[in-house]
Amino acid sequence: MTYLQLKEEIIDNDLCTSCGACVAVCPANIIQLNKNSIPNVYLDSKSLSEVCGSCNLCRDICPGKETDVPASELSLFGRTRTSTERWTGIINETNLVSVVDPNVRNHATAGGAVTGLLITALRSGLIDAALVIDRDKEKPWIPQAILTNDEETIIKCAQSTYCIAPNLHLLNDTRYESVGVVGLACEIQAIRKMQRNPETEALGKKIVFSIEIGCSSNTKLSGTEHLITDILNIPLDEVSDVRYRDGDYPGEFTVYTKNNESNSLPFFELVEEFKKFKTFRCLSCRDWWSGVADISVSDGDPNIYASSQYGILPSRFSMVATRTEIGQRLLELGILMGILVAEPTKFDPEESLGLQRKRFRSASYKRKYPNGVPDSSVLFNDNDGEREDDEVIAKMSNRIT
Repeated sequence: MTYLQLKEEIIDNDLCTSCGACVAVCPANIIQLNKNSIPNVYLDSKSLSEVCGSCNLCRDICPGKETDVPASELSLFGRTRTSTERWTGIINETNLVSVVDPNVRNHATAGGAVTGLLITALRSGLIDAALVIDRDKEKPWIPQAILTNDEETIIKCAQSTYCIAPNLHLLNDTRYESVGVVGLACEIQAIRKMQRNPETEALGKKIVFSIEIGCSSNTKLSGTEHLITDILNIPLDEVSDVRYRDGDYPGEFTVYTKNNESNSLPFFELVEEFKKFKTFRCLSCRDWWSGVADISVSDGDPNIYASSQYGILPSRFSMVATRTEIGQRLLELGILMGILVAEPTKFDPEESLGLQRKRFRSASYKRKYPNGVPDSSVLFNDNDGEREDDEVIAKMSNRIT
């Protein structure tokens, strides 16, 4: 009764990442995502036992507790990361990247690198569709994953979504045979487990490449609803669109209403408010990047909190780390096709606020719950001392100002 194991070991311990991978790999198609983006089945224990039998796929593919990053690194690179690669993972090269088309760049969070890479993949025929995050048509404050082969839709879906949004369940869609996936570290970890498992290898082969976005921690839907209703005082039934990084860089949390009005909140205030709406899995996670995506992306600006707080306007670029052959080829193809421009750079983990917040927070959780946090290829050590999140933010912001 594998689903019961998944429920007891992962879901009941608040370790579910809401990635949707268990839905995609279930051969009996009995797992669904409930309104809180948590896997659920509508069968009693007896029926579940008969349906599941000895199947272990949902538990095996789940990244909630066992991320299996070292095994994925061995499969991809023939080795695991060294101590100097502790926070970054194994990287081929790093560049500051921007999309050339100003229309695309203005829709994006930073330099529009992810959007440009997806457009490159579609125009070159590398993929049939891209897996991205859109908005629910009836309730547009709710993020919803979609598979699309339409460039305008991909541009519309640009910008980071700071809200939990399952996406891997859509890999069951039979309309497309080759897909490019944009996701977070936990979702990429599930994909790599899927690709290494003989029983799910065919599903994994649909994924031509994966792009991961640096993630300090994701946020429950209730966090977004709180900003809309309690901070901006907008009733949910009046919302027509939500953008988390709208307008001039570094962007603002902006809600558009059905009467063509909008109201915004500075990004740094979003960060502060969202602290109240986290899951245990996100707060205890060690992986800002998984290190096993084909391409990893973050803002070119390492401290958008300070940029938002103090009105600093750095250049609008994305920091892009290519890791695999297909990742490097995709970036070079985007440059060759005139879609992207790139400039070599170095990524310094010590300067990344998001990564440092994750570093100290996860160290604290590891000490409090030594057997209850997800595993990671980023080993714990005594240098990751006790620091409150506010202290980390303050110290990093003071460096900028």
